[in-house]
Amino acid sequence: MSKNISRRNFLKSTSLVGISSVLGIGKIFPKYFQKNKLVINDNLSDIVAVKGQNYFANTIKAVNEIGGIQKFVKENSIVGLLINSDFDIQGAYVHPDISFAVLKMCYESGAKEIWSLQNIKQEYWERSSVYNENKNFLKNLKILEFNQVPAEYEESNWNIVKNNSDKSVKDFEVVNKLFDIDTLINIPISKHHMTTFLTCCLKNMMGINTRASNVKFHLDGPTRNDPEFLAQSIVDLNKIRKSDLCIVDATKFIVTNGPNGPGRVVTKDKIVVGTDIVAVDAYCSKLLDYEIEEILTTKIAYQAGLGEMDLEKVSIKELS
Repeated sequence: MSKNISRRNFLKSTSLVGISSVLGIGKIFPKYFQKNKLVINDNLSDIVAVKGQNYFANTIKAVNEIGGIQKFVKENSIVGLLINSDFDIQGAYVHPDISFAVLKMCYESGAKEIWSLQNIKQEYWERSSVYNENKNFLKNLKILEFNQVPAEYEESNWNIVKNNSDKSVKDFEVVNKLFDIDTLINIPISKHHMTTFLTCCLKNMMGINTRASNVKFHLDGPTRNDPEFLAQSIVDLNKIRKSDLCIVDATKFIVTNGPNGPGRVVTKDKIVVGTDIVAVDAYCSKLLDYEIEEILTTKIAYQAGLGEMDLEKVSIKELS
């Protein structure tokens, strides 16, 4: 069964702004900027949500419904996966069945290299119900093992990107691989966060930062854990590199005591897929019973032109 909530009647583009210079290694990345010129994407605001308990199959179905993985992952391309995996409490990390489905699709699409932009422990994969039949795909996954909590800056692994905003942190220490990939697939879990209320696609991008850089998000504002400073820093980080595809675990997630848990777990059994990071976060905030306007990251990202927060202007297909 499918349900079309509304159909947008506008086109939107996303720009790369806020980068004044790249320090550290001290070079600009022409490959990245050539790949990310302003492009009108006719499906930018589309969202597909598939409900059911077969998370592996439903992830593939959701991606197919939004155009198929080949739309995002070209043959001989380099793919970066940002998976929220580094938690032990159920409802605080992405279900590994979802990650395996993405890995399988990228491999079968002909990707030359598939990178995890964060370290992923072997035990994470072994929690999967489809581990045995899909573990061979792990041979094709390259992992940035140095990017694990607490990740520390080294010139060979990280780049310092200056930020010209006076409302957030002054710079970001981001993994250098971010500037080499052709496709960035953002794979968060939608869950509670003590300060931002929602942690989803926008906040998941903090996974490309060093620990010290992320600490600044919380401490460098006018007060400790200042909500507006934290949200603005998250939004400015997302200006560095647009997520080409967002695949959200909204199956079982904590709605209290986030992001670590343990907390109260809610079951929605949904895989949410989209290309508009703001719209996807807006949709997922409703799953946690928040009003969209309550989530500062969504609101500020919309104001910054990173996407659409009005779900009446977004095409949403819900399948079950």
